[in-house]
Amino acid sequence: MNRWRIVVVTLVVLAIVSMIISVLFFDLAWWRRSLASLGSARAPHRAWRTALFQDEGVRANFATLIASLVTQFLFGVLILYLVPDRVRNMAQDLSKGWQRVLKFFAVGVLMVVILGAVGLLSILAVHTMPLPFILLGILFLASFSGVVALAYQLGFAMLARAGWTSRSPLVSLVLGTLILFALTNVPYLGSIFLIMVLLTGAGTSIATRFGSGKPWNLLPLMEDVQA
Repeated sequence: MNRWRIVVVTLVVLAIVSMIISVLFFDLAWWRRSLASLGSARAPHRAWRTALFQDEGVRANFATLIASLVTQFLFGVLILYLVPDRVRNMAQDLSKGWQRVLKFFAVGVLMVVILGAVGLLSILAVHTMPLPFILLGILFLASFSGVVALAYQLGFAMLARAGWTSRSPLVSLVLGTLILFALTNVPYLGSIFLIMVLLTGAGTSIATRFGSGKPWNLLPLMEDVQA
């Protein structure tokens, strides 16, 4: 078997295991109940399975986790179908190496700083008070559109190395979304990684003009002036 196929399968398994651990990690009540049942039960392994599958809190946490993952994937599917060419352009830019990814991350950080400054200044005037909400909407759209492209490119690159390039683009999106989602749910470190992913996504969208492939300039307006 291709070595990269083993890597892909291993990453999928690790992502699933990581999400399961993340669900249980912060549920201190579940740990107390589980340890108590293990100490008092004659068959500790059966008591542990009972505590895992019959605990309402754990089931609620799993339901929330799955719902979040499915929602993120469906949003990605919507973006793929609405603007496939733009997603491809952003993905191609992301595939040009880690230096390009770091550049997009820096653009995302700069964008947050600028939008934050504009938002604070807009509060000073009554007629511009709605502006922060509009800017948040733009930041949300830019971030998640870029994250979809990032997830797609991650999945596509791994499947290409594994020799599974003939698969549907949705398979690439599934794989990339699963890996990124698992990383953003790692206890303690997940929040930091989530911020990095969102900033990279925002920077990708802004730097590529939402995947239009055109540079930021005023040439169309300059043509009107020259005419």
